[in-house]
Amino acid sequence: MRNYYPLTAAQKMHHNWIMDYGTQQVSGVSVVASVQAELDFGLLKKCIQMETERSGCTRVRFTKPDKDGNVKQYIEKQDSRDIELKDLSGMESLAKADELMQQWAYETFDGDNIPMCEFIMLKLPEGYNGFFLHMDHRLIDSCGLVVMIEDLFQLYTHYRYGTACPQELVDFETVLKKDLAKAGNEKRFAKDKKFWDDQLDALGEPLYSDIQGPAVLEEARKRHGNPKLRASDIEMNELFVAVKDYHLEPYATQNLMDFCMNHQLSMTNLLLLGIRTYLSKVNNGQEDITIQNFISRRSTHEEWTSGGSRTIMFPCRTVISPETDFLSAAYEIQNMQNRIYMHSNYDPAFIVDEMRKRYHTPEHTSYESCYLTYQPMPVKVENEMLGTIRQHAKWFANGAATKKMYLTVSHTEDGGMNFSYHYQTAHLEEHDMELLYYYMMRILFKGIAEPDMSIGEIMEQV
Repeated sequence: MRNYYPLTAAQKMHHNWIMDYGTQQVSGVSVVASVQAELDFGLLKKCIQMETERSGCTRVRFTKPDKDGNVKQYIEKQDSRDIELKDLSGMESLAKADELMQQWAYETFDGDNIPMCEFIMLKLPEGYNGFFLHMDHRLIDSCGLVVMIEDLFQLYTHYRYGTACPQELVDFETVLKKDLAKAGNEKRFAKDKKFWDDQLDALGEPLYSDIQGPAVLEEARKRHGNPKLRASDIEMNELFVAVKDYHLEPYATQNLMDFCMNHQLSMTNLLLLGIRTYLSKVNNGQEDITIQNFISRRSTHEEWTSGGSRTIMFPCRTVISPETDFLSAAYEIQNMQNRIYMHSNYDPAFIVDEMRKRYHTPEHTSYESCYLTYQPMPVKVENEMLGTIRQHAKWFANGAATKKMYLTVSHTEDGGMNFSYHYQTAHLEEHDMELLYYYMMRILFKGIAEPDMSIGEIMEQV
């Protein structure tokens, strides 16, 4: 007998994007994981099938919306589908194979009560072999996907080379029940709501800041006939996104990490400072800046190993004067983020609803132009048999986004970091991303070199 469950807040966030924009491309995650070695594809297929048994989130299905538009989820006991093997080894390069897989990532899971997860085994150029994995974001986030991929390769080396069998993963359904119980706790909900309401009581209505400067907000004000409008329009029609990646060298990455370690800062908060300082610089020194930051709520062993979609976004709003020194500004952001973490079980849709109720903003408007995800875990096989072999892993864009600019920062195998800027081509060009990355780096490295320098001085000097 099937058990049916409502969606969690994180799942609802992704589900609402699908409902609002009518495309599942806004809520998917795709990755290729491969090693430069021969693989036994018969065994790999068995291990993938075992992984779908171990990871309950891969078997989640969604019901047809009821008369009120509500969707429920359930977990199929088995997924008996075959795993296809595609031979791309004859392509001229890995880059060309990646281009093809990017097209696969654009494909959507359309329908109710159907699988929302697909594995494809691959033979790739340059002697790489592995698999492509495409999943609905309501099923899993990138951190959960990294854990699943490592578990799968541990299964493979266990059966292929006799290494230790990986520990059982925590049951997805068990953790799902706990999450829903937490969300239904009225006292917790009241505390969370008070926190977010207090932010608005203390600071008032947020103010939009665009990576292209104040002209974007001014255009929105003219469009809506409201010279005091503080929110700007969200693109609703042309959702296609392009991607521009920049690689930060290992030694430079280490400098940032050392600064964080020495000053007990998280990398996320340092990155948020870099983005907000750029936004302030290009918006005439605007002090009130909001950035949407994605939080992966995985602090316990259960949360790390149960899969599921645990990433949820909250507005990180800070009002920082130009006289504030770089290090103090970083701590202001960190203090705000620490408080947000304590209330991260709250549904962010309620925050948006509260602001609409208070400030009567037009439909389909936002206070943010920039979104950040920091992914500290690279897709890397940590395994005694495969760990020294060259690997190739790559995340792919969904092809559509409701967010104007979404930056994902992840660590690379060589010890560097990858800054992946996903931007809506309806309004932005690659040059906009070049400027953002260039100034972010100048701001960050100027700041860590002279942490006592004021934010205003840094904006002037970079």
